[in-house]
Order: sequence, then structure tokens, then C-alpha cells
Amino acid sequence: MIAITAITCIAAFKFADNSKIFKRLHTLDGTWKMVTKRGTIICEEWKKIDNNYLQNRGYMIKGSDTIVTERVALTNTKDAIVYTSTVEDQNNRQPIAFKMTKGDDNIFVFENPAHDFPKRIVYRFVTADSLHAFIDDGTEAGKKQNFYYKRQ
Repeated sequence: MIAITAITCIAAFKFADNSKIFKRLHTLDGTWKMVTKRGTIICEEWKKIDNNYLQNRGYMIKGSDTIVTERVALTNTKDAIVYTSTVEDQNNRQPIAFKMTKGDDNIFVFENPAHDFPKRIVYRFVTADSLHAFIDDGTEAGKKQNFYYKRQ
């Protein structure tokens, strides 16, 4: 009985700790925009659903066309903070989960070493209205794609 109580208390403490980290992710709420060198506009629209759930719709604007590229569910569960991505033209539109491995200051790292690419997704708040996100293969010198967003 004591062991069950101890495990329950540890899980509750971890959830409370994750809740503090997740609350900082509420800063994502809103629309973030980046213009590529080729003139394509890439956007992420984040919406806070509740204290433990954010939704994202990623899209590109090419000319007069808006193309949805990704949907993300960012959830705070009792076990972890999880970034679940469904990309329109990858993985047969099946969701892929990335578990938060770091949530310090203004840097949030989500990893799934079993996934082909990306293995890591990183969000770093540069300022209140500036966000540097990137995806990579989990190595420092490997394949990497950067996204520099401004809040709209």
C-alpha cells in the first residue's frame, strides 16, 4: 500500500512539474509566419484548447493556394509532454509521437529516435514574437531544416 501511494505521489509531482513546463508552451498560441527565400509563406497556427492541450495547423501559401501540410496535437499527459504530428504526405497520414526530452528556459525538445526523419523537433523562443524551430536527424552535424517564425 505504501508503494502504491509513493508511486501515485511521484506521478502527481511529475505531472505538476510538466504542467509548469507546458504552461510556457502556451506562448505558442496564435499564428506564426515565415517567408522563404523563394517567396513561399509557411505558417503555424497554434490554438490553446485547454491547460493540457494545444492544436496546430501547419500550412504553406504559394501564390493564391493554401496547402495544409501538418496537424499537431501537443498534450501534457500524466506520463510526458507529447508532440504528435500528422503530416499530409508522409507516414500514410498516420500520427507520429515525439516525447519531450528537454523543457528548459525557452527551449523545448521533442524526440523519437525510432522515426526516420525527423528524429528531433526543437522550438526555441528567441523573443516574445520570434521563434526558431528546427527538425533534424538527432545529430549535431546531420540533416537539419530551420524555420524562423514571427508572430502575426
